[in-house]
Amino acid sequence: MNEIKKRTVENQTENRKLAEPRAERNPAKQQTIKRLLSYAGKSRGLLSLSLVLSGLSALIGFVPYIMVFFVMRDVISSVAAKEVVNAAALARYGLWAVGSAAAGFVLYYAALMLSHATAFTIQENLSIMMTETLAELPIGWHITHVSGKVRKVFEKNVNQLETLIAHSLPDTAQNTVSPFAILTLMLAFDWRLGLVSLLPLVLAFVLQMLLMRISSSSGFMQKYEDALEQMNNAGTEYVRGISVIKTFNQSVYYFKNFYTSIMNYKEFVHKYSISWENGYSIFLALIKAGFLFLLPAALLIAGTATLDARFFYSFVFYLAFAPVTYTMLIKIMYSNTFHQRSNDALNRIEDILQAPLTEEPEKSVLPEKYDIAFKDMVFSYKTETAGSAETDTGNSNPGGDKMPQTAGRPAVNGISLHIPEHSLTALVGPSGGGKTTLVNLLGRFWEVDSGKISIGGIDIRDIKTSDLLHTVGFVFQENKLFKESIFENIRYGKKDASREEVTEALRKAECMDIIEKLPAGIDTVYGTKGTYVSGGEAQQLAIARALLQDAPIIVLDEATAFADAENEYKIKKTFDVLLKDKTVIMIAHRLSSVVNADTICVIDEGRLAETGTHAELLERKGLYAGMWENFQKGIEWKV
Repeated sequence: MNEIKKRTVENQTENRKLAEPRAERNPAKQQTIKRLLSYAGKSRGLLSLSLVLSGLSALIGFVPYIMVFFVMRDVISSVAAKEVVNAAALARYGLWAVGSAAAGFVLYYAALMLSHATAFTIQENLSIMMTETLAELPIGWHITHVSGKVRKVFEKNVNQLETLIAHSLPDTAQNTVSPFAILTLMLAFDWRLGLVSLLPLVLAFVLQMLLMRISSSSGFMQKYEDALEQMNNAGTEYVRGISVIKTFNQSVYYFKNFYTSIMNYKEFVHKYSISWENGYSIFLALIKAGFLFLLPAALLIAGTATLDARFFYSFVFYLAFAPVTYTMLIKIMYSNTFHQRSNDALNRIEDILQAPLTEEPEKSVLPEKYDIAFKDMVFSYKTETAGSAETDTGNSNPGGDKMPQTAGRPAVNGISLHIPEHSLTALVGPSGGGKTTLVNLLGRFWEVDSGKISIGGIDIRDIKTSDLLHTVGFVFQENKLFKESIFENIRYGKKDASREEVTEALRKAECMDIIEKLPAGIDTVYGTKGTYVSGGEAQQLAIARALLQDAPIIVLDEATAFADAENEYKIKKTFDVLLKDKTVIMIAHRLSSVVNADTICVIDEGRLAETGTHAELLERKGLYAGMWENFQKGIEWKV
């Protein structure tokens, strides 16, 4: 594995230069094949040899047709001269035909072996590079990119490129060589019949190029993949929400996203198919019209010239050979279509490879103190993230901001705030105000547009991300438990933790009663044989993970959101241990949980509206006082 990684890393600088934004690419200059070869490393030569062997196999593949011509020549000439056909000569022609066919097969087989070796190398390199890139990308990128879309790039797009290199490129080499061989054969035996046979091919080829140019200029493949992707994403969401749909006795027609994506896909494919209807019909008619061109031409020649045996066996040969040329045109057409799809697949792969990484300092400066300072903070979601999973629905955001962002509109707008070391600071305010976005910026999930964040006087951009995430621990509203043992799930907080350390963290987090209910205790694999926990219990396990991490700064984002009264009591009891001697930022909507905070910050529409203690904010009778009044009314409300 180390050898594979070493081989891949050698080309990463060059590969990242190739993985430019799509708008900066020039398809005419930077062809799919050339871009793919940049990922082949030392296997580049194998593909070149594969193409040569494939081209040779195509040339040798025409030898049997030449032998057929010789057989027709000898037989028709002998019959015309009333002579006995030379059986030995016919046998030699047969041997040449069989031998050349076998040689062509062997060469093509060798070409495929070499192309497959190159394809697997490129597939391996791309997969490793994407895996490494995904691991290096900032957390914000993962929040704003649907996991199903990324998985599709891994599973489908990489496999498309493997098919292109392993199968389509050797066929392309044959398709490149074959027209010259066909042209030579068509004109070698009878140039008049040859030109007539070529006429429908030329017309069909010109029509094919026009159709392909129209398809390419309209961006069909990209639009097709986009429509298919939207339908798949909506389908995944539909399956995940099937319980809600069935609960309200609805059908797919009422799940508008899924139904609309299906209808859009259907309408797009239907319109595109209809647009090809006339052109493709004419194309098929032309490539199959060789006989309709040859027969009138032969009759015309017969009426204007003296015919000999050569004309007759040439005519018979062209009748037999013409269908081969038509088949070749069909192969070229489908090859071009596959090249377009592969180009789109490579674009999607390179969109991941070219995604901007977090700029890391050469040397990490570790803070000695843990006070936090936000200074003149401004941040807006970019075009590709506006309307994404976080900004539209909040489904993928591990925190709580669900405000529908518009590209360029600040989610955090000019916030300056100092949080003393070992203090508890609460962030409150209307939903979508920017609270979660603000604390996510503390973990460098995204880069700020302007302003800066410092910990202990150290700009977080001078701290390596790995060190920063060991300094700041997050307990989100929604916490992910992986399909691993509970022991391994907790050890994500500290990968070298011993069994005793994990058990102690679970004990401090009041999780031992949860562990005792599991069939294999701490070794129970989550998600197998119906082994699941409630939302509140998952939150307790997440807190155990944070306890094990023991970060000096803790961010709690609605940490009791899914807890019932009993679990909420246990979680708050755990906070006494978790938050001891820590710098704490707590996001909360239940205002009763923040009344004892050292400082309460009210965030509204991306701005810092108010700061102070609970008592101070009530005296000001501002936004917080109104929120507190509504909170009290909610407590007093009864059925």
